[in-house]
Amino acid sequence: MILRETEQMEVKRYIPRTESPSCDLGGAGNAIVEIDLSSQERSQLLDVAAWSSMLEIYGRTMKVAVALTDPNGTLLGQCRNAQPIWALVRGATNEKVIGCSFCLTRLSPCTAVADALRTGLPTMTRDQAGLTHVAVPLTLGRHLLGAIIAGQVLDRYPDSLLLERAAKRFGVSFQLLWDLSSKQRPISHVAMQMAGDLLSTLGQAFVRQRYGAILEARIAQTNGRFRSLVEGVTDYALFTTDHVGRVTSWNIGAERMLGYPEATILGQYFSRIFTVDDIEGGVPEKQLLKAYREGRAEDEGWRVREDQTQLWADVIITPLLEEEKADSGFAVVMENVTDRRKAAIELEAARQERINLQERFLSHVSHELRTPLTALYFFITNLLDGVVGDLPLLQREHLEFSLENVKQLRDMVDDLLDVSRIETLKLNVKPRQFVVSRLIEEALRTCRGNAVSKNIRLGSHIASDLPSAWADRARLLQVLVNLIDNAIKFTPDSGAVTLGAQLFADDRSFLCLSVSDTGCGITPDQCEMVFDRLAQVKASTEVSRKGLGLGLFISRELVVQQHGRIWVDSQVGRGSTFSFTVPVFSVATLCESIFTPSNLMAGCVTVIVVDVPPIVGEVQTDYLAEIRAILERSILAGHDLLLPAAADNESATTLFIIACAETSRVEAISSCLREALDDFDCGSRAKPRISATTLRLAANELPWKQRIVDVSRRIEKLIQARLLDKGYLG
Repeated sequence: MILRETEQMEVKRYIPRTESPSCDLGGAGNAIVEIDLSSQERSQLLDVAAWSSMLEIYGRTMKVAVALTDPNGTLLGQCRNAQPIWALVRGATNEKVIGCSFCLTRLSPCTAVADALRTGLPTMTRDQAGLTHVAVPLTLGRHLLGAIIAGQVLDRYPDSLLLERAAKRFGVSFQLLWDLSSKQRPISHVAMQMAGDLLSTLGQAFVRQRYGAILEARIAQTNGRFRSLVEGVTDYALFTTDHVGRVTSWNIGAERMLGYPEATILGQYFSRIFTVDDIEGGVPEKQLLKAYREGRAEDEGWRVREDQTQLWADVIITPLLEEEKADSGFAVVMENVTDRRKAAIELEAARQERINLQERFLSHVSHELRTPLTALYFFITNLLDGVVGDLPLLQREHLEFSLENVKQLRDMVDDLLDVSRIETLKLNVKPRQFVVSRLIEEALRTCRGNAVSKNIRLGSHIASDLPSAWADRARLLQVLVNLIDNAIKFTPDSGAVTLGAQLFADDRSFLCLSVSDTGCGITPDQCEMVFDRLAQVKASTEVSRKGLGLGLFISRELVVQQHGRIWVDSQVGRGSTFSFTVPVFSVATLCESIFTPSNLMAGCVTVIVVDVPPIVGEVQTDYLAEIRAILERSILAGHDLLLPAAADNESATTLFIIACAETSRVEAISSCLREALDDFDCGSRAKPRISATTLRLAANELPWKQRIVDVSRRIEKLIQARLLDKGYLG
């Protein structure tokens, strides 16, 4: 792969061709370079209707958008298999598309088609919204006919900053754009390379077939054109089957890869290329059924050649649906990826080894650093507390400065450990229900000392009747404290820092928390990069650079792991507002598995409350964990649900069970719970109290979903009131 950077787009890559771009119609060594084409013949070569079938099959098979263009990059006909993100953004703007239709950008033109025709090589590019597409040149001799472009897909997991920028520029909802991107599976760069290479082979083969049809003055039938395409591909096994799996066509690539001659395999069931275990497990039939029902079936696994040797293959099966026929057959594309699998296994082993070494190194370094830092911290604080006598003013100032640096080093060690956990996917979050107002109060208490030293006013503005949050309270406190400390650092003396909390306007299933300051602000280009790893912003206040520039990066990862997002709005000289979203606690979401029409046929839901008094001499979390396990075993799976711990720790002694049951079954459940707890040693001494409240669903004339929402809200209010009364939420 040759990598070249261009001025227009962020990334541009050229995929090596497997054949010469010149069109050979006269036999080996007889490339057609001196041919004349009339405007009508050029039009026939790029006839949209003729290309439609091939583009449609390719788009569905490779799961990308695909379209035909003229040499200037202008679309000929419609885009096939348009992808959700691109369709949303293009549908939201009425502006005339100038330049490449597959790019979501206004800042610079895309030259992918021009570069592909100039070099004769497929050209890959990624636009400023993070979408990737490839342009494949179509040539005949020295004639540059046009190109095929394919893509509109993400080649990596979505970047919230890129999507936010695209949402702002095109006036679409970022949340909707983010939801679409989260559901759209990224296609790796290697897969896009394969797609471009295959498309190049198919495209040139189709051009040759079209030109042959012009010379012979006849139009090939759809089956003949497809056959020409298939036979032109030798690096992939391409074949078709009928609706029950009997082979109906077999290309040279399939013969080369699997060893079966076409005369031998035609009419045979394609299951013979599967392993014995797969055949016994019905895997071939299941794959055809999945392709028929879902329009596509993908699989990687072992396949068997004619000589009984095995290869690891990447297989895509798509149905070939013809008019007036619901079961006309299937198209199968197969690639031998045995070498790639071996390399992937070796690469994964090396990656795991690197991760383990990194984790051991950071763990060792952090331990070695923490020990002397702790000693320094206590030694300095003892001196400042006057343990060894009074200190002169100058010595006290030097010691206070040293103490600040010790704290800074300790924070750096903590940040390095968090970054290591992020990279090794070991930074876990444990969602719990909690009240946001109490979290904000704790964050303000934690940061008040820094604010007082600079005479900065700390305050909050919290909307009334906020629902509880469903997130990791300790991690969100870490995010808030980091944002507040940053705001204090970049706010001049006598300024103000304000925390806010309200329902997120774009999606009321999220809460929006914010930290606003009256500081120096940051420029728009800095707003794009402040969340990057090791980012440092030099403000107009000339604040000294402290820390490693990891705080906002860690904050973003903590928020994203909890299904939220974080962003900044700022104006130079007027301050900044950092905002992030967290999910709202929702009983309806937790109870989706049991709130079914059959379970709620009686029209009621019961909330069973189990209060467990503390046991003297017992570790609270230990015996509560055992009691939770007993309750889990005692309820009826699929009908009842034990809610997760409803606080930021496991010490809450009030547990809730949602039961789809009337009074009679509730009494049976309560009796069963009492017996199970009495058999438990700690439970018998704890003497848990069990109570129940039955809630009726709304009137039958209301829609079903509305009735569920109504009873879920009543359950939430009941639970929140009970927990607030006991002081668990906060």
